[in-house]
Amino acid sequence: MADERKKPQSGRHRTGSSIGAAVRRASLKRRVRPSARARARKEAINKRPMPKPPARRPVKRTSAKASVSPELAAQISRVQDKFERLEAQAQLEDIFSAVGEIDNKLTKLPFDLEALRDRGYVHSGQLEDKLEALDDKWDEVRPHVEKALAEQVERLDRELDQTERQVNRLGNANAALVKTVDSAVDSLGSRITAARRALDGLYDGIQSELYKIEYSLGQVGKMLDLMAGSQEIRLQEAEGPLLAVKAEWHQDGEEGPKGYLFLTDQRLLFEQREEVVTKKRFGLFKAESEMVQKLHIVVQVHEIDQVVHKEEGGFLGMGKDDILELVFAATAALSRARFHLDGQDSEDWAAMINRVQSGEIDGDRSDEYLEELEAAQITSASFPAQCPSCYAAIPQQPRGVTSYTCEFCGAAVQPLSGEA
Repeated sequence: MADERKKPQSGRHRTGSSIGAAVRRASLKRRVRPSARARARKEAINKRPMPKPPARRPVKRTSAKASVSPELAAQISRVQDKFERLEAQAQLEDIFSAVGEIDNKLTKLPFDLEALRDRGYVHSGQLEDKLEALDDKWDEVRPHVEKALAEQVERLDRELDQTERQVNRLGNANAALVKTVDSAVDSLGSRITAARRALDGLYDGIQSELYKIEYSLGQVGKMLDLMAGSQEIRLQEAEGPLLAVKAEWHQDGEEGPKGYLFLTDQRLLFEQREEVVTKKRFGLFKAESEMVQKLHIVVQVHEIDQVVHKEEGGFLGMGKDDILELVFAATAALSRARFHLDGQDSEDWAAMINRVQSGEIDGDRSDEYLEELEAAQITSASFPAQCPSCYAAIPQQPRGVTSYTCEFCGAAVQPLSGEA
């Protein structure tokens, strides 16, 4: 189903007041550096390490009497095997591991985020806020998990003792006793499952959110690698990358160049990166090819007038193509573009474009990148109203532009200095 989003005013960029408001909101947050919280978390863990799971208890396996029929002996063996597996599960080692993994992620992910921020990912504020919220929540939840875990392990240990005494009777068992013991073992298994679910419920939400953040950081790292691999893409003043996805530009109908679509807080870019066949053998088989890497599209985000995201094709809701269609203002180099996104939702791209155009994205800037944002805003507002050479009107310049070439006389126009 297609979703169409139109800007209230086409071909216009964000006003200085909207940018300033976002910057002010971001500056008021004054976020604590992620690494500072991670170090505090590590110190707290060292002072109060998570208890280790109890040592495995040896299980005595009683052999069935020689007089027992082969069928009954096989049943006894299956019950004993089942009890041994439950004995291992009752130690709840995976729960202890999951708790330790949460501790590790809350100390590792903040450093990973800072490393990406140092590489140029300036909009880390939202992820920083999420990590901070999860860190605070884990401070509340972790003591409850420890207490509940200790209680469950103690209770299950008692129940293991009771069930083990019944399992040890299988050496002199008849069919009725085997059935009774089998039922007792199954009941123990149900109680172990219930205990594990109860413990999972205490931290499962935190664990899931940390997995999502870890995935997001991986995507950011790939995006930065892709931008670094381009010879043509150079970030402008105060420009911050946001998204990157493998895409096909449907330049002619349903086919076109394949490469990567990039979105920053200032521009939308498409760079072709693919192997192109230059010569075929017998008109069918590849004989020669070359790697083509070329920047085809560079559009200011404020020049995007209309965004449509939709899914096409597929069968029974599966295998659908994510399509992003854009209509540009008259000032852009092209009027429209259609992209097939590979691996990301076009709806997410439409939402991010909207956040950029509204100025909301500026609120996600890290503290150390706020000053350059304000400086870029001042620069874009400092261009003269007319070209000093031919007196042609100069349109309002988007953020990040430090020089303007007059479209009438070709003169290079610089922003006015504060002393002028």
